[in-house]
Amino acid sequence: MHDCLIGGSTRRRATLGNRLRGAGEKALVSGSGLKAQTILQPDDLKRPEPRISGRRTVAPARLSEAERTKLSRELYRVHRRIFTGPSAREFRQIVVEPHSESTVFQLYFSATGQLVGYCAIHTYRRQLRGREVIVIRADAGLLPEYRGRGVTFGFGMFRALNEKLRHPLTPVYYLDSILHASGYHLLCRYFPRVFPHPLRETPAALQDIAQQLVESFRGPAVTGTDPFVRDVGWATIESPQETALNRREDRLDVQYFNARNPGCSEGHGLAVIVPMTFGTLCAALLSRLG
Repeated sequence: MHDCLIGGSTRRRATLGNRLRGAGEKALVSGSGLKAQTILQPDDLKRPEPRISGRRTVAPARLSEAERTKLSRELYRVHRRIFTGPSAREFRQIVVEPHSESTVFQLYFSATGQLVGYCAIHTYRRQLRGREVIVIRADAGLLPEYRGRGVTFGFGMFRALNEKLRHPLTPVYYLDSILHASGYHLLCRYFPRVFPHPLRETPAALQDIAQQLVESFRGPAVTGTDPFVRDVGWATIESPQETALNRREDRLDVQYFNARNPGCSEGHGLAVIVPMTFGTLCAALLSRLG
C-alpha cells in the first residue's frame, strides 16, 4: 500500500484516499466506546521512510565480556538519540546486564547496516502470596524515523508466548513503567486486559499484585499519592508523529495517560500490568493480524 501511495498516479492516490475515508466513516458510524476512538484514518496509515532492513537476536549472557562491552557501547550510542539519560554505565547495568533470569535483544538495522534500534525482553521470577510468578519487562527504542509501525511488538509477543508455553501453569505478567503515551496506546489497542485503563476499574487483587511487583523493581514512586507513577530516570525524545499523537483529543487512552502521568517528559513512567494468559495473548495476536 505504501508503494502505491508514493509511486502511483494522482488518480490512483485519490481513489485510495476516498476508499480509506469511506472505511473510516463507516467504522465511526458502527463503532462505540474506545474502539471508535482508535479508528485509523488515512493520515494514520502513512509510514515514515526508511524501513528497517535487518534484524538480529542477541542474548548478552552468551557473549564474552568484550562482546558485551561492545554491544553496550553500540546500543548506548543509539539510546542517546532516543532518550534523555542515563549514563553509559547505568544503561549497561539496567538494560544490558540487569539482574534478570534472562535477557534477550532483537537489534534493528538500516539498509546500510547501521544499528537503528533495539528491543530487550527481560524475565524475572518473584514470589507472591507463597506462589512463584514470572514477570516480563521490556526496554525498547527506535530512532524517530523508524517508529510508527509497532516493530518491537512482534518480538515482545513472541517472547511472552514462548514464556507462557514453557510455564503454562505459572502466572505470567507483563509489568513495565511506560514512558510515553504512544507505548500505552499500543498496549490498549492490542491487549483486551490492560491495567490501569480509562474505561475499566482495576480489580483489587490485581492492583495489589501490581503494587507488590512494581515495588520490587528500581524506580521509586514520584509522589505518595499514586504508587503507579514511577521515576524511571529517562524520557523519550518525541518524533513528530508522537507529538501529534499527544495532541489528539479523540484518543481516550492518550488523554488518560497524559493526565495520570503529566511528568513523562521529566522521566516519569506509568506502571502498567497485563496478565499474560493464553486468552490475552491470542486476542492480542489476532488483533495485530487483523
